[in-house]
Amino acid sequence: MRLVETSWRRCAACAALALVYVTALAAAPLDVQVKDVRTPASAVRTTIEIRDLVPERFKRMMDDGRILHLRVQAELWESRPIWDRLVYPAIVRVFRLGNSPSGREVAITDPDGASTTYRVVPSSIPVVVDLGDRNRLTSTEKYYVHVVATLGTLADREADEVGDAVFGGEADAGGLASLGRIVVKSAMKVSDYLQSVSAETKSRKLAGAEILRRP
Repeated sequence: MRLVETSWRRCAACAALALVYVTALAAAPLDVQVKDVRTPASAVRTTIEIRDLVPERFKRMMDDGRILHLRVQAELWESRPIWDRLVYPAIVRVFRLGNSPSGREVAITDPDGASTTYRVVPSSIPVVVDLGDRNRLTSTEKYYVHVVATLGTLADREADEVGDAVFGGEADAGGLASLGRIVVKSAMKVSDYLQSVSAETKSRKLAGAEILRRP
């Protein structure tokens, strides 16, 4: 009888742990996936999908008028038996999320300054990144894309500086060219976020020949 009772308790404990695990997965915010790696023209290009874009606690910040920044860092690595090799310097793209001027929609502004409005926060967005020149790839080697996405808030002063640097200030048409590289590299580091959530992933390993023949 004791053996049956002990076994039942163990099963109940395992079921409870499994439920907690599944619930945590269901609530996990900010998922990132590498959809493809290809070489249109002369560039190696990857398409990244950001899912569950804005967790509930960050939605409340947006409702209060706060600005969020989405930082997407992508790298192409060559897979090696001992030490993998970084093929290109990391590419970082920063997106700005906030309420539209009307206050009734959500505006997402890309690094080029183009803004798209949505009625509600989209469940996912695609991010296309050109990683580097295709001539750096060798058909016989294997490669993978490593991506880290971080969503968070910055101090007000830093947010203004990043906004001006990435999107250009009102009175400074050359803001992107002159300050963008400096400020984005310093102010948009993950450690500079006041509050943030991150997701990380790697693509499957692809032969260089497979990447190079994909248009």
